[in-house]
Amino acid sequence: MNADRRSLDRLYRYARPHRVRLIQAVCVMAVVAALNCKLVTILGPITHSLFKDAEAERLRRAALMIPAVFFLKLVFQYTQSYLMSWLGQRITQEIRKDLFAHLHALSMDFFWKSKAGEVLSKLTNDMNALQSALQFVPLYAVRDSLTVAGVLGVMVAANPKFALVALIAVPMAGGVLGVLGRKLRSSGRRGQEVMGEIYHRFQESLQGMLVVKSFNYEQRAIEKFGVENDEFFHQMMRYFRATALSGPLMEFLGSLIMAAIVWLGGSAIGAGAMTASQFAVFLGSFFMAYGPIKNLAQMNSTLQLGLAAAERIFSILDESPTVVEPLHPLPFPALARGVSFENVSFRYPSRETWALKNVSLTIKPGEVVALAGPSGSGKTTFVHLLLRLFDPTEGRITIDGVDLKDMSSHELRARLGLVSQETILFNDTVFGNVAIGREGASRADAQKALEVADAAEFVGAMRLGLDTPLGDRGARLSGGQRQRLAIARAVLKDPKLLILDEATSNLDAGSERAVQNAMERLYPGRTVVMIAHRLSTVQKADRIIVMRRGRIEEAGTHSELIAKNGVYATLTRYQQLESPEN
Repeated sequence: MNADRRSLDRLYRYARPHRVRLIQAVCVMAVVAALNCKLVTILGPITHSLFKDAEAERLRRAALMIPAVFFLKLVFQYTQSYLMSWLGQRITQEIRKDLFAHLHALSMDFFWKSKAGEVLSKLTNDMNALQSALQFVPLYAVRDSLTVAGVLGVMVAANPKFALVALIAVPMAGGVLGVLGRKLRSSGRRGQEVMGEIYHRFQESLQGMLVVKSFNYEQRAIEKFGVENDEFFHQMMRYFRATALSGPLMEFLGSLIMAAIVWLGGSAIGAGAMTASQFAVFLGSFFMAYGPIKNLAQMNSTLQLGLAAAERIFSILDESPTVVEPLHPLPFPALARGVSFENVSFRYPSRETWALKNVSLTIKPGEVVALAGPSGSGKTTFVHLLLRLFDPTEGRITIDGVDLKDMSSHELRARLGLVSQETILFNDTVFGNVAIGREGASRADAQKALEVADAAEFVGAMRLGLDTPLGDRGARLSGGQRQRLAIARAVLKDPKLLILDEATSNLDAGSERAVQNAMERLYPGRTVVMIAHRLSTVQKADRIIVMRRGRIEEAGTHSELIAKNGVYATLTRYQQLESPEN
């Protein structure tokens, strides 16, 4: 119950700015409930006119009243539905916006530990369930509760004794809804969790289809999906069983009450204790209350699923970034003294081994430093920490003596340029992808960056040039073309500190040499940190740092490290043996 209360409180905070519209909707719902009660009171005069005095004028007025009330009800029902739909859509729109913004504010460790499919499920399925609850639960809770209360008042006025008989259904319905509500909540929450697994499985197969087909993994992937799909089916059938039972069970309870009313009413009319018109009003009230009571029973399933969805959605909003922005950030320094790693150690979340251990290194301004070493030696982690995607577990990283934790991450990354091994392009044009990270960049600037990255030729061959859409993840380009656009993006940013994480890994030998020469023209006046598996690309670096098992093993120029005949020399010999020329 505490979790429900917290979720409801947070939802109310989103609804509070729209309280005027909410009050309008409640007022309209109250009018609809009053019109429902008015329809019941018309039954008395009609019955009296038909079966007793047969007054034509009174019957005519009552008959004309029926379409008039229904017309007014039509207008106000449309208004209430529109207002509640507006509120439901507006609140979920704002929650969705906050979710998207919060996801971008979270640190990288959240994305390491979270499955993308599960997050997408919360952004889609859970948001739909919440939107449905916001739209229909208040509608049923206010309008139908007022209708039931109103017709009960009419019943009490008609015959207090019979009204007490009808009220017996209230505690019975409450008990039934309480039991079913617990089942609905648990099955609804579990169903949404399994749907997250299904989303993840779809995404995993779609993105890894090359591996799936290359290794004949189709059948195994289908079997694993089948297990989760069956689990979702069973959980949702458990939910629907409870949902399907609530309506008919309420109908059965209502039939018992109605049987008692018919029997008692017939006896009272026969004994002269009740008139036919009173009984008609009473029976009409019962039938008028029947639909709203049934809606209230069905509302329980929508409410429980909505609360389960809200709990899952708010679990993302409750995540806190581990990379915390300082309250009073210091400006990015002039990079006059360099970048220093001071006894830096780092371990990724949920991993036991250290990615970096006691790393101390100073990179001088304008120096070109290459990081070399076998896979898993900590080179990419070094870059992650320099970009402040993570904070060191121990030690600190400074620029001109200023700790990265004391400056704005946004300003830090604005001064850094990155070309990573994994090329990420968005579903945008060539210009849109190249201009990322530099507000106000012109097309001429983008064209110059493409020329530096040896990408101008293939972009120029496209029919729309810079305006060519690239498709999802740049699917219309080859791996080398995607990499050259990523390099152009970094060039356009004109950073003080350039980070190249295996920037030429997807290029052929000819393109690699061309791009390498172009990149080298950018080095003067910039501090450069590069990572490369192919050691031929780092031989001209001012200093090569050789890493192994998260530690710095060797440091020096290419010729100095070859002379040492250590790890670097061994790696160089292996790569020379593996090269096509040998």
